[in-house]
Amino acid sequence: MYLRAAILFSLVIFIGNIMANASKLEFTNIKCHAKDTAFLDFKYCFIKSVNRTYKYISLKASLHQVPITNASAKLQILRRFLSYMPITIAADIDVCKYMASKKNLANPMLRLFEDITTNYTNANHKCPYDHDLFIDRLPAQFLSEHFTNSLPLPPGDYGFNSKWYTNSIERATIHIYATIS
Repeated sequence: MYLRAAILFSLVIFIGNIMANASKLEFTNIKCHAKDTAFLDFKYCFIKSVNRTYKYISLKASLHQVPITNASAKLQILRRFLSYMPITIAADIDVCKYMASKKNLANPMLRLFEDITTNYTNANHKCPYDHDLFIDRLPAQFLSEHFTNSLPLPPGDYGFNSKWYTNSIERATIHIYATIS
């Protein structure tokens, strides 16, 4: 009995140390690609390193055909093994319906989407979207807290892929790469 308790206690401490060590997320790259430049283009898309511990992402998409009344997205997290492989099921979001009702916040991908749109974008409202969209200074610390609390991921290289659609036509892709250590 004592041996089982000791093994269980050791296992809990070991797993706790792994999770405590996997608490730092650092951006490594961002790629923004407009599939149809007549519909939208990216004015900027970059990672800014202020110092060793503070990095943030900023991007701005200029919309040329407004208003947008039918928008959707596909969000997925990938982990790098030999290549980037999906580790989550792709979350398909009807952005207009979601922003109108804000349901399904139990899904960690939708909770991340909600937290980002609430705090770091100008897209936190119902459709139609009739203005340029931006993400302004999304810090790595914010995502680090989200991934260690909501989605406890082990150390490694990760990618966050998003595809953006209007009227079922793919308009843009945004790929954010990061390392969790």
